[in-house]
Amino acid sequence: MSTVTATAEQLRLQVEAWNLELDELQLPLLDRYAQLLAGYELANVIGTTDRDQIVIEHLLDSLSCLLFDGFDKGNSLIDVGAGGGLPGVPLGIARPGLSVTLLEATEKKVKFLRHVREELDLQNLWLLNARAEEVGRGSEYREVFEIATARALAALPVVAEYCAPFIKVGGAILAMKGRLAEEELAQGVAAGAELGLKLRGVLEVKYCAELTQKERRLVVFEKVAATPKKFPRRIGLARKRPLGV
Repeated sequence: MSTVTATAEQLRLQVEAWNLELDELQLPLLDRYAQLLAGYELANVIGTTDRDQIVIEHLLDSLSCLLFDGFDKGNSLIDVGAGGGLPGVPLGIARPGLSVTLLEATEKKVKFLRHVREELDLQNLWLLNARAEEVGRGSEYREVFEIATARALAALPVVAEYCAPFIKVGGAILAMKGRLAEEELAQGVAAGAELGLKLRGVLEVKYCAELTQKERRLVVFEKVAATPKKFPRRIGLARKRPLGV
């Protein structure tokens, strides 16, 4: 197990400022995950090899999902377009009782996620190598999860169409955003109305003064009705003809 770096200590302090908890096992696991992201050479899974940047820019950003007040009420999460595992892997580390499914279409990235699961012995991670438009229509994964996350995936109407089919009525979608235009938010709300979603709120993520200040938001949609069976539409349509636009 790796020792805790100064950057990981900054992460711990910010998590404490958010009134969240990481124990003596979780913090080194997060640091080790950052090492795996930085050192993996078989595919570009994150775009940087700077471990400190990964910890502060990506892992901390991922853990901000825990600020959603309904997070700990759920026991199943799907990370749609998981890429290198953000935010799903950090959330799975921080909440070992949470069952986390990482949905990723690119095989090279899924291979990395297998590597992460084995190296960190994360028994609560499940990998799904597929497209959201395909598995979202099947009965095995449709409306079975309580939380869906999406980070750096697409505009809100697209995120809503990709994620809504997976979520139970009463569940929530956490769309992670930086700067958010009023137009995109309005389009996301309009798209959500067609998908059984209602905007619950937009949570601004605040950081300690010692850290680089960034614009980060969690756009939270609640699932209030079953998603019509025609959604998600066939591959490509959500992006080419987004709902609510």
